[in-house]
Amino acid sequence: MPQTNVATVVGNAKINRFHIKAAGICALLMVIDGYDLVSFGSVIPLLIRDWGADPVALGLVASMALAGMFVGGLVVAPVADKYGRRKVLVAGLILVSFAAFACAFAESVLVLGALRFIVGIALGTLVPNLVALTGEIAPTKSKALFVATVSAFYAVGGVSAALISIWVEPFLGWHGVFYVSGLSIFLVPVVLKHLPESPEFLALRGDRKRLDSVMKQIEPSWDSSFEIVQPARAQSKSRIAQLFTHGNALASSLMWVFFIMTMLLTYALNTWLPKLMQNAGFELGSAMWTLVVLNAGGLLGSIAGGWMAGRTSYRKTLIGYFVVAIVSLLVLSFRPGSLVLNIALFTAGATIIGILAIIHAFAVEFYPVHVRTTGVGWASGNGRIGAIAGPILGGALVAAGLPLQINFLLLTIPAAIGVIAVIIVTARRFKMPVAPAEERVPTA
Repeated sequence: MPQTNVATVVGNAKINRFHIKAAGICALLMVIDGYDLVSFGSVIPLLIRDWGADPVALGLVASMALAGMFVGGLVVAPVADKYGRRKVLVAGLILVSFAAFACAFAESVLVLGALRFIVGIALGTLVPNLVALTGEIAPTKSKALFVATVSAFYAVGGVSAALISIWVEPFLGWHGVFYVSGLSIFLVPVVLKHLPESPEFLALRGDRKRLDSVMKQIEPSWDSSFEIVQPARAQSKSRIAQLFTHGNALASSLMWVFFIMTMLLTYALNTWLPKLMQNAGFELGSAMWTLVVLNAGGLLGSIAGGWMAGRTSYRKTLIGYFVVAIVSLLVLSFRPGSLVLNIALFTAGATIIGILAIIHAFAVEFYPVHVRTTGVGWASGNGRIGAIAGPILGGALVAAGLPLQINFLLLTIPAAIGVIAVIIVTARRFKMPVAPAEERVPTA
């Protein structure tokens, strides 16, 4: 009987409408991540005005969402390696929709912080799964581009958050920003109807009926009579332990380091950039537009980075992006004129947010299917340490009243640490023990 390998068939498939539709849905889900996280930065000036809240306290509230993502990425997201990407993804989508909408009715910093923590748990569950699923349906030559492009839609959410805030806040105040967050609930039926389960996961589970359905959409010439051959499952019972055994400890640890550094930069800027610019003498409207420029750059930089990584290497692309990010932050530290300022902000967004998209694609490629969501979830989850520290650091900088130049100069430090970690980890591969046997997925 003819035998085949699911990953090989998926990797060699030509891009068709199914790929575009599935990636498009995942991109919309990534917009939710960008909107829900960036939008909080847009309401901070109004919360300070309406509540008289302390900037450091609001920095802690902003970090609660990121702390929740830490928990979601480490504890909840890996469940998908056992029960499937799609089920866990839908649960995260429902939870984030209700929790984000409830933020509009918060009446204190404490309540708002608790709700933002729940939002974070949901996003920490949602993002690693949609990223892993995107990589698992994409052809090999386009995998980096697919994952980076989907990840780039974080920036679309960020731009949307800034634009919607500018439009909504004069009429509905900060409450309106969170009303919009609740609209994500309408994506649930779309996901249930149109987003498939990971074909590699279905093969590992032996769910042949659902596997054939998905594979016929990915590759129309798929023959359901083929016998599916997959490598034997890893012998260790703990998927987390597998990230550190067989010589993988250094690579996994450094993966976390550059996730941490990149998220520190991304969330510090997206949370506090408007307030930093306002303190530097910009009007609130102009300060809000800096978020648009930053995230517009992030969108373009993420897509371009995925394209470059697929045609050169993750190593060259990531190192180049980190170097350009450092140069952009140095330019901003000199407080240039308006034109150069916007070019530097756009470039900083393109590289810093672009790096975040590319490293998600790299993590999907680096970890094998049976630990993929665990690996991506733990890298992304531990990255939230940097994401948590970013808003707290930004709040401290605002409270300290440092010159704008010093603020940007300080941000070059995590970028320098990140590039060192990238140089080391991108030279390594994930190591697996030799499988003692092969497993075959039955034809019926």
